Amino acid sequence: MKIAIIGGAGAMARTTVRDLSENQNVAAILVADYHEQKARAYAESFNDPRIKGCLVDATQVDATAELIKDYDAVINSAQHYVNLDVMRACLAAGVHYLDLGGLFYYTRKQLTLFDEFKTAGISAILGMGAAPGITNVLSRYAYDRLDTVETVRFFDTGVDFTDMQGVDVFAPPYSIRTIMEEYGENSEQFIDGRYQVVPPLSGEMMVDFPEPIGRCKCIHTLHSEPATVPESFKDKGVQEVTWRLSLPPAFEQKAQFLAAIGFAEKTPIEAGGGSIAPMDYLAAVVEKHVSEKLAGIELAVDDMECIRAQVGGIKDGRRVEYTVDCIGRSHSRWRCAVGDVATGTPPAIVAPMQAAGEIAAGVWGPEQVVNPERLFAELAKREMELHVTVKEQIA
Repeated sequence: MKIAIIGGAGAMARTTVRDLSENQNVAAILVADYHEQKARAYAESFNDPRIKGCLVDATQVDATAELIKDYDAVINSAQHYVNLDVMRACLAAGVHYLDLGGLFYYTRKQLTLFDEFKTAGISAILGMGAAPGITNVLSRYAYDRLDTVETVRFFDTGVDFTDMQGVDVFAPPYSIRTIMEEYGENSEQFIDGRYQVVPPLSGEMMVDFPEPIGRCKCIHTLHSEPATVPESFKDKGVQEVTWRLSLPPAFEQKAQFLAAIGFAEKTPIEAGGGSIAPMDYLAAVVEKHVSEKLAGIELAVDDMECIRAQVGGIKDGRRVEYTVDCIGRSHSRWRCAVGDVATGTPPAIVAPMQAAGEIAAGVWGPEQVVNPERLFAELAKREMELHVTVKEQIA
């Protein structure tokens, strides 16, 4: 099978490429990115004839379709703004599609392409990273074991023990663009059987996670799980599907401040004789800041993440609550952060299933088409642990 990665030079995608490189069933891997030099350099670093790098502008649908036409599946790891463009390129090329999420609104638009993908005989899976992705499949594990489902609550948190060697650096755990959207925009949560718009950073809840993470403040942010799970679980009567995030407090304070003063804005403003969107400027500044601060420094990454689905409902007439956790730490062999592993490896696991024809044609949320036990077994091979806690009403 042959797999192309759009945005393949990005942080999360680099782990996807590494994972795929260890799969001997994958005959070709294309690292395609708008930053051509980065894509080619990363592909060449493997010294593997199966892996090639190239330029792609994902907004150019016809050119992208031509590029991917000989591949079996595309993993779209680029920013969600190009999700629809890459999906249309896949439709034109007859290639399976998978992405890392659409921050709710793009996901809802992508779902409207179901009939086109079904007619074309190809599959699309929306949001198959860590969150969304692993989160959705964790909830499916609980859904399969309950007669009715009332509440589905998603959480994601982590801690970082990395010795920064005295360097004070503002290093986002994932795309600063995505973080600004999550922290700066209203979100839609599914509450009391309907979608409700809530302010950013609302819905504060203190949640206990496994040690050494411990107790964390979790808040609503814009996310993709509520875009698909209510429809997927409606047959069992689900009334609530909510998402909450917890980032390290010191980082969160800085991110909140940046969002509050306008760096989440995407509309260009006049500045310094030119025009630039505040979010674009921030992204460029952060990239420069991190690269300069950490130049020549070898960090031994040491962090931990807990991805959780908490699902409540009825089983055999009794109230039951499942707490399903995926817990990971920085990868011992790949030497990369846990966020890169948790987000980058699920596409490398699931896209080959699509390429092998194991996923039905159409456009799906991960909870609809990815077998939990199979995914969990593969995640365990990548140093992630799965834990289930069941609380059952006994009287």
